Amino acid sequence: MASQRDIPAVFVEGLDVSAYGITRSVGRHGVPVYALNDRLRDPLRYSRYCRECFIFPDDPSQPRAYAGDSVANEDVLCRLMLEWGARFQHKPVLFATSDWYARFLSNQQQKLAQRFLFHWVPPELFTTIVDKGTMVRFCERAGVKVPRTHITLPEDDMAQVTRDFVYPCLVKPIHRYTAGFPVESAKVLVAKTAQEAQSFFEKYPQMKGATLMQELIEGGDDQVFQYTALVNTRGEIAAHSTVRKLRQYPAGYGSMCYGQTEWNEELATEGRKLILALGYRGLGSLEFKYRQKDGGYYFIEMNTRLPWYNGIFADAGVNLPHLAYLDLTGQAAGDLAPPRQRDLTTWMGYHNYASWFQETKTEHPIGRAKFISHVAQAKSYAWWNWADPKPFLASGVLAARHATGNVLRRLGLR
Repeated sequence: MASQRDIPAVFVEGLDVSAYGITRSVGRHGVPVYALNDRLRDPLRYSRYCRECFIFPDDPSQPRAYAGDSVANEDVLCRLMLEWGARFQHKPVLFATSDWYARFLSNQQQKLAQRFLFHWVPPELFTTIVDKGTMVRFCERAGVKVPRTHITLPEDDMAQVTRDFVYPCLVKPIHRYTAGFPVESAKVLVAKTAQEAQSFFEKYPQMKGATLMQELIEGGDDQVFQYTALVNTRGEIAAHSTVRKLRQYPAGYGSMCYGQTEWNEELATEGRKLILALGYRGLGSLEFKYRQKDGGYYFIEMNTRLPWYNGIFADAGVNLPHLAYLDLTGQAAGDLAPPRQRDLTTWMGYHNYASWFQETKTEHPIGRAKFISHVAQAKSYAWWNWADPKPFLASGVLAARHATGNVLRRLGLR
């Protein structure tokens, strides 16, 4: 049996749910995993599969998509990673869990390729994918449905634009790192009328040219679907999975806190069409929303990484992180058929689902008994795993500390 030194390691960015899903998926196959983060936090550091956490300095001057994101100076992090990578006999495999880190890998790929393995995405393709306006135009050319969209320009007459648009609509940044967007929590504004949209641009005229208006496809969280695929180094789709979101937190525009695998051939066809048209390599996740009145799947966005609930894939029989690892290390069997997922494998992020339940119980009452049954009957969890229980226990402690802090702040004691 090969020793640990003979096995290429994995470097996963972050210590959160997404990073833990990847760590658990490859760690169960004996792959040594090392985490990268700006400080020791979150339960992943307690996992039996995480050997060590390499700490990099956070740079508060760098733009970040959401409050609390870890963002480093690219040159500093690149230098540190090259030093860390030099310690290993074989090139470690990199996994991104944030948009910022995915962009960093794209920007620094020429240097990092000396020490690491990754499905490198050219900077121009990465820019196409993360620029919502560019992706709308690409989808239209590729024959993939997108909601009606207006990309604002600095010279736009917003009174006329808003008057002629459809409602309700979303107003959101064109780029994920647009600074100063006034709706920080969800990075999206829902305008129900032309007056609401016009009032937004009157109040924030600097948002013209930095935002787009997009038709809101009707339907609840359970009409949101994701197609996640591995395009191997030969440009072939080596494996894929289709997931239906059942609940999101925040409701409507957040991340999945409860969902399940459901094979959906029509969705897979649209996902394959788009990801191959892009000439993409590696792990990518494409989100669509189903519109009942015309039976169409409308493209919403694409991430150049796995979704944060990625632990579901291994639990459903399609271990995308490990398959990507095998592809990059030259161990993949190219003549094997893609694995088939087990449908109705449910995934739950308990803390977010509990928050969803509390915040929406008057609007979407499911009842406490049903909520508890969802928790008990899920087959894949953000933090819980019988073979690796410590991250779950740590997540409970951290959640309790957070809740206690909120209470103390409301009472004026902190």
